[in-house]
Amino acid sequence: MPSKSKGGPDTVASLRSVIPSVFDAAQRSATGHRKHAVALHKLQSQCHDVDAENLTGEDAFNKEFIRNLNKVLGVKKREPSADKIVKLVATFVQVSYELDMQALTKSKLVDTDDMFSAEADVDMDTASSRFVELLIKYLLQGFQAKEKLTRMRCCQIVAMSVTCLGEIDEDLYLDLVKKLSERIRDKEASIRVHAAIALSKLQSGEDDDSREVTEALLGLLQHDPSAEVRRAVLLNIEKNPSTLPFVLERARDVDPTNRKCLFLKVMPPIDYHLLSIEDRERLLAAGVNDRDTNVKRACVRMIAESWLTFAKENLLELASSLDVVDSPVASKVLQALFTAYPEIPENLQFDNELWENLTPEMAFIIRSMLEYFFERRDADQTDKHLPEVMKLAQLLESFGAKLEAETDDEMRPDMEFIIHQLLLIAKMSDFPDELGRRQMLTLMRKMILVPEIPENNIEAITDIIRKLSINEQDFIRIMVEVVSDVREMVPTADGTDEQTAQLEALLVSIKSLIIIKCILQRCFDTLSAGSSIYALLTECVVPAVQSSETVLQDYGIECLALCCLLDKSLAIDNIALFAQAASEGGGELHSKGLAALIDLAFMYGISDLAPAPGSAGDFVELLYGELASSDEKAQAAAGEGIARLLYAHRIPEPAKVLEELLVLYYHPSTSSNYALRQCLTYFFPAFSYMSQENQAIVQQVTISTICRLGGVLKQQPGDAQTGSASQGQAAQQIVAWADPRILEAISAMNSGSTGVRATVRMGSFAQLGVDALKRIFKASPATCKVLVQTLNRLSLDETTSQTQLQQLFVLTRALTQQSLFSDMITRNALAKFEASLLKLLDIEGVDDVNLESWLEEPEMASVFEFVSSLDAKDDSDQDEEDDDHFGDEDADEVEPASGTAGSDSDVSERHTVGTRGSGRVVGSAMSIPVGLKSRSPLKRAREERIEELTREIDELLDSDSDSDGNGYLSAEE
Repeated sequence: MPSKSKGGPDTVASLRSVIPSVFDAAQRSATGHRKHAVALHKLQSQCHDVDAENLTGEDAFNKEFIRNLNKVLGVKKREPSADKIVKLVATFVQVSYELDMQALTKSKLVDTDDMFSAEADVDMDTASSRFVELLIKYLLQGFQAKEKLTRMRCCQIVAMSVTCLGEIDEDLYLDLVKKLSERIRDKEASIRVHAAIALSKLQSGEDDDSREVTEALLGLLQHDPSAEVRRAVLLNIEKNPSTLPFVLERARDVDPTNRKCLFLKVMPPIDYHLLSIEDRERLLAAGVNDRDTNVKRACVRMIAESWLTFAKENLLELASSLDVVDSPVASKVLQALFTAYPEIPENLQFDNELWENLTPEMAFIIRSMLEYFFERRDADQTDKHLPEVMKLAQLLESFGAKLEAETDDEMRPDMEFIIHQLLLIAKMSDFPDELGRRQMLTLMRKMILVPEIPENNIEAITDIIRKLSINEQDFIRIMVEVVSDVREMVPTADGTDEQTAQLEALLVSIKSLIIIKCILQRCFDTLSAGSSIYALLTECVVPAVQSSETVLQDYGIECLALCCLLDKSLAIDNIALFAQAASEGGGELHSKGLAALIDLAFMYGISDLAPAPGSAGDFVELLYGELASSDEKAQAAAGEGIARLLYAHRIPEPAKVLEELLVLYYHPSTSSNYALRQCLTYFFPAFSYMSQENQAIVQQVTISTICRLGGVLKQQPGDAQTGSASQGQAAQQIVAWADPRILEAISAMNSGSTGVRATVRMGSFAQLGVDALKRIFKASPATCKVLVQTLNRLSLDETTSQTQLQQLFVLTRALTQQSLFSDMITRNALAKFEASLLKLLDIEGVDDVNLESWLEEPEMASVFEFVSSLDAKDDSDQDEEDDDHFGDEDADEVEPASGTAGSDSDVSERHTVGTRGSGRVVGSAMSIPVGLKSRSPLKRAREERIEELTREIDELLDSDSDSDGNGYLSAEE
């Protein structure tokens, strides 16, 4: 390539100083990277001119460049200086390609408008292209390096350089794809990130190689455990009809950053018209319902800034694309849009002509706008857009007539939707005009009698009548009359069309029960014996419950349950019926019976509903049975119901019930029941941190739940544990829920305090340690390890009582002497906990513990009795041995006292004898004195024998015998 300045031997000689200086300047600041890249390209051209035929100068430049680049290949991730060098390399590759193309264009070797086309067959063999090929081949060697930092840096440089590449050799392309495909399976996530970015830049069409690249990237997008890797693929993968469905799945990604990235960066450039209505619905439902507020804002921003742009700033066109008639999410989308951009509803204007020619989309937008102002109590805007009552009545009557005259079945849903929107608008009116009130009431009574009126319209009409009524009694009177009018619509069978008459009678009964349900849902006064609702109960509800028609039974049970919520005596009389429906019914009858039981228990309490002895337990057992149901819906409903009852303190033996819920929450069999898991995920912290009483219940069941989970998780096969926590993770979470410091912090935050109050009581928390230590003596090895790790999470402090610290220490020391643990990690954890107890007790070492003084404390009696029971169990095993063995054991215990045999460790493992007249313990490690452990006859005889032998040894040592050794031996014999 021609250059203005020719290079010479001095240019090659200066490479050792010029290139390092460029690298040094580049790592200090990123602002001059392009200037440094241009300088390097100029230097490269000068070196090429030194010996253009043999390329000796060019080779010297390449070697020196790579020598300097090697310095950063082993530098750790996110090191700023190394990252700047990587960017310099990428900038150099890009600048070299651009300058080469400019030179070729000036030489009229290639047309600038066609430089990227496949037909541009031009020789691109330049110093820059040869350098890039050499660089990539060199870096590909580092893909197999043992050091992960080297692999990461090589992938990073390739990823940034590939973005700037022009044409490369086909063999190099295939080799690059192969090596990158291997690196996307690297165990290091950072390497997979850069490999995925580089691989995504090699998608080049519909050929087999490109399809393989796309399939590999889609595999990462769906299954890679690293959120960063999935994000890299999400941002860089080619968006086309084959990949777009997988991209849309990231709206449910577990990582909120990835979900936010989808709405902010990936979807805005894509025209929503390219998506099907189902895809739009799923995408928007995931966005506006997301629990992360940042993701929700990102979704709304995508709608306002991208989708509205593609809709030509026409809100009506955007609403048309959502299929508002059947969309479950369109209302939320519009409300979220109006909330984020209030100028949109404020600038909407509707004239009279529009009201007369409403379409489903227009009616939907008007209702959403009025609902937005109504919920914010903006009376001025509501009154500005809300039509008069007379006008609303006329519109409802007009569209009702159009519906009756409509013969096209495909158009009827649109008309019903418009009427429903008008009814919802009417609910927002205050009905200040008496004439308008009367006309609206008359119209509502007329509309509700329409035979084929949808159920949602019945609910809206009932709400309007409730608002038009003077009080609740007036509302009941009007609605009872409506029910009577509906029941009079039952046709009489003429013998020729009996089947049709039965079907119409069934439909009338269903409609009557729907209206009765709407009445009961809007009543709050306690039912009296003379209430007209009792007449409906006798004439409609009870026959429906007793009917053989399943649909009538479902509605009948639901109406009866609503009546029971208004009358406690009626609930007590019918509780057995609901229990039977829940236990024996199927489908809707089962779920409604279960819902009735839970609602009534929440209202009145289980004890009041089941006054007979033992019946309350049967009630709870029925709910337990639902928790074990194979039907995930029923299981989730039962779990949510029991959680509500626990939260309201409406259930007996809450500790037992809470333990069952905890086991169910972590049980692998519920890993796919997302409704249940989501409910319990919210319930446990809310219940635990609501009050000290609730947290005491959690503390009561913590250790027993952890032990039960050990057996549950162990019995499950490996693949069944997917999505379930391990026993250690579950223990850590449950202990956090039982932590009183978190409760104090939340209470302080809610009360507006600046910090956690200093009155945190750790007594109840310390009791967890006592319970855990007692359970370790009889738990499985795996559970023991988890419980020992749990001890160090208690974070006991100076607020813990001395008595509890003493109890913990005695149990810990007894556990240490048992030598139950074979692994060093568990032994170290137990030793760490023991050291923390000594520090809190203000005792320097184990030998300084005075156990006899602790024994005199009444609070310590239970702990010493527990330790004695463990020792008594050991002695019961020894009772089966003969007396000779007992004598040998005594001899072994005495033998180390003379120093002729045994060791300090042997003493600590067998027995440590306390000195007379003091509470100090002699030995290399403190142990629980035998005399304090048990008072059994066998132990007393053993102690007396030890004391007798000790006295004989002391006498022999103090005597003037000629041979101490012989004296000792005679004493041993």
